[in-house]
Amino acid sequence: MAPMNLETLKDKTILLLGKSRELEKNEFLAQLEHHKIHCVQRYSKEVELIIEGRMLNPIEQEEMEDLHKTDAAPFIGLEELEKALCAQIDSAKLHMSLKLSGNQARLLGFIQNNFITDELFLRLLSLYDWKGESFFENDENRDTTAALIKRFYKEIEKNHNVQYATTGLLHLVMQTEDAALLETISNLEPIKKALQNTTIENGIYKILQAIALHPKTSASVIKRFVKYAPERIQAQIAARNDLSAAVQKHLLSLKSELLTASLAKNSFLEHTLATEMLGEYAHDISLNIALDEDLFEVLLEKEQNALALNPSLSEQMIERLFDLKEHKTLLALAANPALQEKDYERLYTMHDDMIAKVLASNTRVDTKILNALYAQSLTHSALAGNRASPAEVLRELSLSDEEEILTALSKNTATPVDILCQLQLDKRYDRYVKENESFGKHIQNDNIGWL
Repeated sequence: MAPMNLETLKDKTILLLGKSRELEKNEFLAQLEHHKIHCVQRYSKEVELIIEGRMLNPIEQEEMEDLHKTDAAPFIGLEELEKALCAQIDSAKLHMSLKLSGNQARLLGFIQNNFITDELFLRLLSLYDWKGESFFENDENRDTTAALIKRFYKEIEKNHNVQYATTGLLHLVMQTEDAALLETISNLEPIKKALQNTTIENGIYKILQAIALHPKTSASVIKRFVKYAPERIQAQIAARNDLSAAVQKHLLSLKSELLTASLAKNSFLEHTLATEMLGEYAHDISLNIALDEDLFEVLLEKEQNALALNPSLSEQMIERLFDLKEHKTLLALAANPALQEKDYERLYTMHDDMIAKVLASNTRVDTKILNALYAQSLTHSALAGNRASPAEVLRELSLSDEEEILTALSKNTATPVDILCQLQLDKRYDRYVKENESFGKHIQNDNIGWL
């Protein structure tokens, strides 16, 4: 429904029965005055619109009932008017007014206002004074944090209490895709204070961690975290694929084993830095880094087996690795989930038992090959655990009496639910089935309860 047009009420008189809700009384009256709308508390012939507010006293209730009977003027709910007033607030002017006045009571009133825009809410939240305390350490901080969570938490109606817990703020950070929201939260006083403390409360640490890992976290926030965050969080940042070369270089310059080890696993590690780190970290770099021809040649001499597992191999690089005819390298290629179908076919036609077992575990191997591998009993355990295995193969394997095969089926999220139900009846596999994500979803969807 489109918001009401306040221009239609300009220079007119309205009657408010009860109290305003989202806007404090003086704020409500000030907004009306700004739009040249005159508000009265008792009915007169000048009244052209009656507003049904909240918390009517007995006199107001009686007056409202009488006015309804006489059709003295049209009635609307308070919510409709307050939404229209809040939609017309001059965000920049209000922000500056609150910033200059430092009126925290008025600020908190707006923060708890459900009708202001998200953009204005975030601007005002940045002005809030946390008084050096954390998110829930006093009533005002609790109300402010609750308003933040309530506004942005997805499906808040399913869990109202989440807005009063640190875990609620953590889950909000983890679920949001709003970069501006993450920026605002990361700049709140309790977060900035925690960054510079030697000891951090566990709930706040998890929020810092979630911000550091979030793909939507801005470069400016990452830069601040790199400068102030504990080493464990810096190490998680070091593994981010969107780090600039300058930030990577800074992290390496800190000469921390933890940070350097994390950088070595970064797929987008700057190649000049990668060459500096070869030696102790050649294995991890070979496994993870996005390759080019020059770096491939350098790593081929040092870590060809790890290199064969790298997901960024080009066709030419794969061919070079095949040409080496090294068995361990071929096993690594068979485990690589980024090869093309023709490469897996080539490996399969080598008729090597160890390669066959590795192919049977690879979730990217084509169904045709997986079906063919089933003919070899030595692949059965691997096929039973492979979520890419065809359903008919998994059903055939469920007839086995080998514990290793049935355990793998119990853990496999692709195993048909009816088979999981049967496996659950055996106490050897009951725990694995209950921990199986697919079985858990089946229980939730069908609401049948645990056996």
